[in-house]
Amino acid sequence: GAIIPTAIIVIIVGIFVSSATLVPTGHTGIITVFGKVENETLDSGLHFVGFWKNVVDMDNRTQIATLELSCFSSDIQEVNMTYSVNYQISKDNAQDIYKTIGMDYLHTVMEPKIQECVKSIAAKYTAETLISMRNELSSQIEVLLRDAVAPYHIEIIATSIANIDFTDAFTNAVEAKQVAEQNKLKAQTEQAQKTIEQQAEAE
Repeated sequence: GAIIPTAIIVIIVGIFVSSATLVPTGHTGIITVFGKVENETLDSGLHFVGFWKNVVDMDNRTQIATLELSCFSSDIQEVNMTYSVNYQISKDNAQDIYKTIGMDYLHTVMEPKIQECVKSIAAKYTAETLISMRNELSSQIEVLLRDAVAPYHIEIIATSIANIDFTDAFTNAVEAKQVAEQNKLKAQTEQAQKTIEQQAEAE
């Protein structure tokens, strides 16, 4: 006689436990039923939903993407760049992001858009100005990237160019050019000094 009531209690407890879900801090809970996304979302905290429902956690916190990119300058010099982006998805649009993009928005949206924007802006500068105008380059890429990912409800927090490298041949050519300019300047200075000395002797 005690078996049936005990079984009922166990079933009730099981349903209660299976209905409890915890959404971590900094996340939004997306509710799905047999793969279909429901209209409601859950904030962080403990919630009770139907045991037939599934809750997917979407991360709203700031995330970092760092890419090693290869692009070309306007004078067709190969440039290797390390580019970092701090970004986050819109909490209010987490449901739409899950519906249209899914969980892998880093590889689906961010990486292709970062590559596209970096290559587009880098191609406007010569290899030498990429170094001398690094801050301007970074700002232009960030502006372009913000506009590129905005339709996907992704916000750019900050960006930075961690490193810029060129081929050994180009680096050697730049060094040789700098040495030549320094030697030219030195020769001009020596010639000017000699002219002053000659004028002084003549006087």
